[in-house]
Amino acid sequence: MFTQGFVTRGLKIKSSAKLFKAFYSKPSSVHPCEIEIPVPWGKIAGKLWGLKDKQPILAMHGWQDNAASFDSIAPLIKNESILAIDLPGHGLSSWLPPGFMYSELVYFLLVKRIKKYYGWEKIKVMAHSVSAATMYWYAATFPNEMQYVVALDLLKFPDITASTYIPMFRNAVDAFFKIEESNMQPSYTQSEIMKKGESRNIDKLSNEILMARGTRQKEDGIYVFTRDPRIRVISIHSMFSQVHLEECAKLITCPYLIIKGDIKFYAEDKENFYAALEAMKATNDKIYFESFSATHHPHLTHAKETAAIINPFIEKYS
Repeated sequence: MFTQGFVTRGLKIKSSAKLFKAFYSKPSSVHPCEIEIPVPWGKIAGKLWGLKDKQPILAMHGWQDNAASFDSIAPLIKNESILAIDLPGHGLSSWLPPGFMYSELVYFLLVKRIKKYYGWEKIKVMAHSVSAATMYWYAATFPNEMQYVVALDLLKFPDITASTYIPMFRNAVDAFFKIEESNMQPSYTQSEIMKKGESRNIDKLSNEILMARGTRQKEDGIYVFTRDPRIRVISIHSMFSQVHLEECAKLITCPYLIIKGDIKFYAEDKENFYAALEAMKATNDKIYFESFSATHHPHLTHAKETAAIINPFIEKYS
């Protein structure tokens, strides 16, 4: 049973939720419970909306965000439980041990860990940005394990050519050791750390939602992010060519909904995005694509509009 693996608890980490309460309050009718999932290096933290005895949709956030990314949309998803997790090194989840680099491979393996931990036969996923790209990879690798995927704003990893791979790889390794050797976590005043969050190109309320879970105040009054500084290093385990990525597209067999919220942002050449989408459609008649004028975080900044697209899809394939 799904409930057997849950650990609900009071948070041990002093987050900034109370400090931002004046800015942001959850609807009183919505009370997600905090959960912990054990992993070899510690725990994965998360938030569960809905029934504990029903397999939830696994909700996975984007780069440098956290589970609160789904605070706005989770209550709007009909007839489903939602399990939004903090990726390793993000939010309230454990950081990787010293000496290790974060990558989409870590997130890929985490999906498998969670599936095995709860004993799910098939996975239902709602994933944003880098997590959406990771699920594209996972759905191609383990097509028989997927019930459906909802991809928010990103579809796949960017195309990396042979000429750009080595310089990117070199820079990532150098950046990793620079952060490791500095052994410092940047600290800020409250106003400074809020401004840092505004760089996501989201509205004020959405920023405050993410920052409530993604920051904490230290004893000396200054603020730090709860995320591991090492996650800023670009991944070196998911650098694929467009040819490789389009071959992956042909292997995806589950129902797949892609929602584009920022039509100006593709993280790659727009043509590559749509070429992969067409490759998916050529071999799978359950591929759906919707776009509307929103942001890179449509589920957070335009939750009602995004939920209106997601709910019919989920109802059809649940």
